[in-house]
Amino acid sequence: MTKEVVMSQTLLCVDLGGTKALVAKVTATGVIEKRYFDVDGSASKQQTNDFLCRIIKQVVDNTCIGIVVGVPSMVLMETGEVIETVNIPNWKNVQLKQLLSTHFKLPVRVHNDANCFAMGEFTQGNFKSDTNLIGICLGTGLGAGLVLNGRLYTGKHSAAGEFGSFSYLQGIIEHFTSGQFFINQGTTGKQAYQEALANDAHAQRLFDEFGKHLAHAINHVILAFDPDVIVLGGSVAQSSACFLPSLHIQLAKLVNPVILQSLDIRISELGDDAPLFGSHALFINDMAYEQSLGASYA
Repeated sequence: MTKEVVMSQTLLCVDLGGTKALVAKVTATGVIEKRYFDVDGSASKQQTNDFLCRIIKQVVDNTCIGIVVGVPSMVLMETGEVIETVNIPNWKNVQLKQLLSTHFKLPVRVHNDANCFAMGEFTQGNFKSDTNLIGICLGTGLGAGLVLNGRLYTGKHSAAGEFGSFSYLQGIIEHFTSGQFFINQGTTGKQAYQEALANDAHAQRLFDEFGKHLAHAINHVILAFDPDVIVLGGSVAQSSACFLPSLHIQLAKLVNPVILQSLDIRISELGDDAPLFGSHALFINDMAYEQSLGASYA
């Protein structure tokens, strides 16, 4: 089966997060029949496995030629094993590729969800082939995917780009740059956004502080990779109008103006579709690579 043939086919794609999951049928040009499911972050390993099989079964059909799952986890890329998942702590050491391929009798690929997001932004955007793009997901936690010189870089365990776990102040970066920041302040990102839109001074101060913390996180990204483009996505990015002003003010204090002037920071316009398109692209790339090695795609 050639890459061109696969691009015209439908894949079953799952974007698994710490609080919600999105399942859809996806082609290279469109997303079909999206369904959303609540995720229980305290579930056991077996309960999470059963949950994934159950939600996939509700959407997959005979038009799907494969399954791709984006997980908020470190992944052993060679085998599709989920190593650990910070926001679903009991779900670790899971042979997910083997489990799903046995259950559904379809080829399966497993990737980190932030990598899927970054790849989706890259493939759907009008970027040069050698662009360095960092996709940062601001959701339950903070994850990032690295597209360097037009190619996704994951590292052996899909741990590349895990800036959210870097030490920062009294914790780690994602404690201050994700939904966890608002929860630790006794609210939620959604509630704070609504209050900020209503000109609540306390909520506006929270977003100003959030923007300053995010600037420090982005400064880490710049110092590590000096990218051309940073795309912000995830649920918290929907409130970008409330934190972008303080983000840019703080970045100007942290980053050399020559670097900052050439950096394109943008908010994702693809929304939930970005990781789905990325999953589709990664499945195709994996297949093409394996075929180049003469591997059997099964």
